[in-house]
Amino acid sequence: MNKEILNLVTKIFTFLKLEDYTKLKNILTTIEKNYPNYYKIFENFKDKNLTEKVSGVLSDVFESLTLGGSPLVLLGKKAEKEEKEKELISQKGLLKDEIKEILKNYSEPSEEKNFLEFLLEKI
Repeated sequence: MNKEILNLVTKIFTFLKLEDYTKLKNILTTIEKNYPNYYKIFENFKDKNLTEKVSGVLSDVFESLTLGGSPLVLLGKKAEKEEKEKELISQKGLLKDEIKEILKNYSEPSEEKNFLEFLLEKI
């Protein structure tokens, strides 16, 4: 795997680790089965440290708090969440575009090309 692809995949996995850890875990499980040589490179992304776990749980708890049946979270939170979702979709689109650009360089089938096509489909 060349440096450009390694950097891109690292960027994708870092993004997923922060934004969608479950999806990252599923991708890594598939990579472990289908691309064992690549899994060795990226297996460290499967570990989620305690701080990240606690942070995610606390965030969920604070977002679900209510007072007298009404959510404590103001309507601004909903707009903020929608804006973040739009930003995530945009970031995923940019990452997919980067993969597509690299895939243009492949005319022959290869394991690396298959790996990139797999990532393109899964993210």
